[in-house]
Amino acid sequence: MRYASPVAVALVIAACSIERAESGRPPGPPTAVDSLERIEEDSIARGQVLAALHTYYRRFSERDWRTIHLSFWPNATLTTVRRPPGERGERVVVTTLDEFLRRTRDGPDQLAGFGEEMLHSHIETYGDLASAWVVFQARFRVTPDSVAIYRGVDAFTLLRHNGQWRIVSLTWTRERPDRPLVGPWAPDSR
Repeated sequence: MRYASPVAVALVIAACSIERAESGRPPGPPTAVDSLERIEEDSIARGQVLAALHTYYRRFSERDWRTIHLSFWPNATLTTVRRPPGERGERVVVTTLDEFLRRTRDGPDQLAGFGEEMLHSHIETYGDLASAWVVFQARFRVTPDSVAIYRGVDAFTLLRHNGQWRIVSLTWTRERPDRPLVGPWAPDSR
């Protein structure tokens, strides 16, 4: 067996250079360490998004119209299918948060009690963008001794800017009789 001379080995090593990307990691395919860092970043972001959603639901349930706008970016939209007053049928209704807030006296503010809670959430993040699907349960108290309960799904798009996660859009739908929202997270309340 022949071995390379120490001089030849030294020349080969001297001719090599180790390159690094701007991030400081060597070039090439992602490594396990890179994957773990991304998982940790995504986990932190999901936790921040979840906290932002809890704050939104608290403000909404408390009818805190003075501060609820802090959960949204300016010109955020709220969308659902409903029958607007004076119209014959349902249609897709897109409103801005400001429009919604101007109409609270015709909706949530007329109720003796009101609240929504998250039963389950599924959050995906990529950098400063997040989407969240939330199964919620709403409780409406029309009179002091009558409560109406329904479930639905809220679909959020959130964007992080200057370290703040806020809602860009919220679209929701009610639970469908042909597709009930069931699971360990959905207590039977019927």
